[in-house]
Amino acid sequence: MEENEQKKLAEAALFMSPAAIGIDELMDIIETEDRELVLKILDELIADFNARNTGLEIIKAENKFRMKVKDSYTKHVSHLAVDTEFSKATLRTLGLIAVKHPVKQSIVVKIIGNKAYDYIKLLAEKGFIKAKKAGNTKMLETTPKFESYFGKNIDEIKKMGAT
Repeated sequence: MEENEQKKLAEAALFMSPAAIGIDELMDIIETEDRELVLKILDELIADFNARNTGLEIIKAENKFRMKVKDSYTKHVSHLAVDTEFSKATLRTLGLIAVKHPVKQSIVVKIIGNKAYDYIKLLAEKGFIKAKKAGNTKMLETTPKFESYFGKNIDEIKKMGAT
């Protein structure tokens, strides 16, 4: 396959994937064993998107890549998404955990209510948070999957919550 076609295929893969994609998976998709070629293609795609100044961006987190709507446009178009993985209440719980990271489960329950136990269980099952026993409660923290999925590290999230 010619390099230009591989670049288009990589772009299509990033567009279609709901989660970040690793280099190895992209190598399989564009049918190459040349890791450096995939990195070059990704660098070119990122530069292309930056140069065009579109509403989309390609981000790198945890050595994975993801195409997403730029933060400044998300609030205007998020309602158009076909399906969301989590309810608004679950996302609110995740946001609280991210901003307070690490936070006692008892504090989250006090703020969100008793349904928080269900949201916390779901988020832990999906790998977005981890819970460690701490006395009579648990300490909740986000995981690398959280950062990869949302394209922001926990320090950036905390700063956003402080403003």
